[in-house]
Amino acid sequence: MTTRYDVTSVPLQGGYVAKRCPVRAQNDALLPSEAAPPDPFAERLIARGVAFQAEVVAEILRLNQETVTVEGPDGETRAAMTAAALADRASPVVSARLPEDAAGRRVGTPDLLVAAAGGGYRAVDVKSHQTLEVPERRATEFEALCAELDSLTLEAAVPDPDLAARRREDDVLQLAHYQRMLEAAGLAAEGPRYGGIIGTERRVVWYDLDKPAWRTPSSTGETKLRTTMERYDFEFDFRLDILAVAARHRANPEVQPLVVPVRCAECAGCPWDAHCRSVLEAGAGDVSLLPRIGWTQWKAHRDHGVNDRAALAALDWRTARVVATGMDLTGLRAVAVGRPSDAPVVQLADTWRRGRDLERLQEMEIATVGDLLALEEATAGYSGSELRSLPEQIDLARAALGGQRVYRRRGVAAVAVPRADVEVDVDMENSEMGVYLWGNLLTDRTRPDTPRSEYVPFVTWEQLTPDGETENSLSFWQWLMAVRARAHGGGLTFRAYCYNASAENQYLRRLGLSTGLADPIANFIASDEWVDLLRVWDAQLITGSGSGLKTVAPLVGFHWEVEDPGGTGSMVRYDAAAAGDESARRWLLDYNRGDVEATMALREWMTSSVVPAVEELEPRPGG
Repeated sequence: MTTRYDVTSVPLQGGYVAKRCPVRAQNDALLPSEAAPPDPFAERLIARGVAFQAEVVAEILRLNQETVTVEGPDGETRAAMTAAALADRASPVVSARLPEDAAGRRVGTPDLLVAAAGGGYRAVDVKSHQTLEVPERRATEFEALCAELDSLTLEAAVPDPDLAARRREDDVLQLAHYQRMLEAAGLAAEGPRYGGIIGTERRVVWYDLDKPAWRTPSSTGETKLRTTMERYDFEFDFRLDILAVAARHRANPEVQPLVVPVRCAECAGCPWDAHCRSVLEAGAGDVSLLPRIGWTQWKAHRDHGVNDRAALAALDWRTARVVATGMDLTGLRAVAVGRPSDAPVVQLADTWRRGRDLERLQEMEIATVGDLLALEEATAGYSGSELRSLPEQIDLARAALGGQRVYRRRGVAAVAVPRADVEVDVDMENSEMGVYLWGNLLTDRTRPDTPRSEYVPFVTWEQLTPDGETENSLSFWQWLMAVRARAHGGGLTFRAYCYNASAENQYLRRLGLSTGLADPIANFIASDEWVDLLRVWDAQLITGSGSGLKTVAPLVGFHWEVEDPGGTGSMVRYDAAAAGDESARRWLLDYNRGDVEATMALREWMTSSVVPAVEELEPRPGG
């Protein structure tokens, strides 16, 4: 990316700025309101990160007698100590203060620098979360290239064929920041660019920073697979531009800031969330308030003059369905102008050589030139935007502004939910170290007048270790399979349900690897007896406000018994629970029981309720 602004006066930035929302970077500079203080979860993350880093560094010091630790009262002293250690080819070097990169506007202190065999150094960071997962065999997965703490180098690393490195963009963007600083100082290792993360598994997981792994927008309107280094360069340079323009805005308020608020996953916990939300929720509400509309989709709408949910809801769904095929609708309409309105669209084949486009039009009941030209102009203008989800987004906007809580998706005549005689709702709770609680709601539906439910938790409050996690998870798995076997033995049907099963599936697969149960667990996950209720909901229902369990369960009348239920709150209470706090343990069990009861409540509501169709929100002609 070519920087469009003079950034020489922008203060030197750490790698964190490239990982943050661009609007947060701007707000940090402009201070548009009073920032909210860090919430307990953010404070917990910081405290645990510091404590975990200290534990890992102590272990590295014990295992590597040649380790050099950089300490000093100020940055200048630490930079001088770092320079001396690197000149002596010390390795590893803890808390190295890299030379300031004035041209790149970078400053940074990696947790570790590790010498490469051929000269130069590679950066390693310590993170208090897991860095390895069971692979899903995707092309963009990072190889699990692992080294032990007594031999930290990339050269000593070996692939773990059973695992993949977790795709945590924040982690690798930080490594890319250090890589650029090493390169600017002439200290980078030659050859492939790698950086390492030490997670709670206490192994160095080496990431290939030149591997194409991140799909991002391109200037053509389509997406492109980019490397971590490419991703970092764009994001960091963009933030420098934002900060440069923010400085100009402070000096002259007539200069407009470079970015405006857009809702994103980072909003929760951001100190500027209340400020941005007040902007986004004004009027009919910004389109980014709708689920699954990120920056790329938001910009496409802005480019077409659609700035709020009402304007999006007013677009024509029928025309959007044509746009979503990717055909050049604008070009097609241009060649149709002047043709008889009753002429079949197939006659456009004499000019339009892409016959499949004409076949698709007929399949969508656009049979004549008149039908084609009658498509709504503003919506047709999205042609070429690659916004394949435009019909879905129109329905989301209509559902968000409609008078009902939930609507059936188009084409869904009636909501259907897989049911069984014996049902188990499953939800797990985890910390950075792994799963400590598997909660289950066991329901016997063979007596329909009085279905009997029982909450069955499998929990360990001991300091979580891989062995402790495996023992507790195995107890859960054996119980679940025993319930299943009893149902089958009694001639009854069985199903287990989870809401958004991706995390549960990952931890079940990890259990399979550690216990030799990989095949039976994989077979169960793939069977129709393991139901991801989120998929069942999303395939049939639409709300305009997201599909998370904490969002949709209240829509059907379910409420948790505990105050402020949420995953971040549970993580904070887990620390107290692990330290012996009985009230925290009770809260966690009640919270988890609420999750599985909410899943059952959703299923019961979906089975018994009459839900209006989103087609009913179609604007009336001329209305």
